[in-house]
Amino acid sequence: MFSVLLELPEFEVVNQETFPTHYLVHVMKNAEEDRCPHCGFTSLSVHDKRTRKVRDISVLNKPLFLLVFVKRYRCQNCQEVFSDSFESVASHQHYTNRFRLFIYDQVLGTTIQDISRKYQIAYSTVERIFYSVAHEKANHHQLVMHDIQNGQDISLSLDEISIRKGHKYETVLYKPIKALSWA
Repeated sequence: MFSVLLELPEFEVVNQETFPTHYLVHVMKNAEEDRCPHCGFTSLSVHDKRTRKVRDISVLNKPLFLLVFVKRYRCQNCQEVFSDSFESVASHQHYTNRFRLFIYDQVLGTTIQDISRKYQIAYSTVERIFYSVAHEKANHHQLVMHDIQNGQDISLSLDEISIRKGHKYETVLYKPIKALSWA
């Protein structure tokens, strides 16, 4: 029997199945309770159970799918029904977060169409994954740059100047130096 080390600490492996084309691992969340997203109350009352098939990174050149048992709870405080939340799988997604990052990294070296064919994923799914991860990385980069700039007093000016009328241009980057106070 093939044994898979998932490295997803929130899940407990219940069962594993090996098929000629893929691996299927049945998992469930370790925690027995979850917080209501509406009121924050901790709930133990299970409303029902469902399974969700989630794609993960390949193992030994075969796709790995997780069959996740998802508990739905009824909050005893506000009576709203909500599902388990997972760190490694976003809400309503059919792939793990590390699979998303893996696909993003793969597309950086080639095209969306090549990755779609190679991993047998719909072109629109690969495109959606790539652009959503790129957007998240751009937002993170913007926050980091904002934090850096808040800590320093930096200003840059960028301009183009004409060397010869209508023929040759050069770009000028100017960083003003802080005025020194002579006290």
